[in-house]
Amino acid sequence: MLKILYGIFLSTSSLAFADLSGLYAGGGLGYGMQGISAYGNSSNAGSPAIKAFAGYQLTDWIGAEAGYTYITQASNWNNLGAPSTTVYDIAATPGFSIPLTPVTIYARLGIDAVSSNLDSAWYNQIFNTVKANFEWGLGLKVNIPATRVFVRAEYINYGSVTNNSNSGMSTTPSVFLINAAYVF
Repeated sequence: MLKILYGIFLSTSSLAFADLSGLYAGGGLGYGMQGISAYGNSSNAGSPAIKAFAGYQLTDWIGAEAGYTYITQASNWNNLGAPSTTVYDIAATPGFSIPLTPVTIYARLGIDAVSSNLDSAWYNQIFNTVKANFEWGLGLKVNIPATRVFVRAEYINYGSVTNNSNSGMSTTPSVFLINAAYVF
């Protein structure tokens, strides 16, 4: 009898916590950090960030994703201006699903195109010169049981780029985001 109950528990828990696979789309809000360096001085400035993304979860341990992130203007630093950053990225998200739970711990590895400008709104950055970088990140994803939705918390470092408006200044953007997505 104990073996039967144990078997029922394992089969129902694996169904309830089955990892979602397929095409997904979502968005997120968070906090963007912009490490700023110019003429021997450096500082960190933070501001709100937004992200939109679409991807495909191949299996429970790997997915691929394309996204757009905008880090709003940070405070004016050393009278050089207030940087804002736009990022377009493609990444793989290999991870490890914790058995019998809806939780996956994952890494993020990819390439991105970063446009970082001083005193420039997001719509002015869409077609600006971009710099290519490698990106990395870490995250925690939770599949909401009995839905086609997942929620995740992640940190992404987009690499360092020279500021388009000031060649003596470089910006290193990174974000901490809370995302949600629907799997089709």
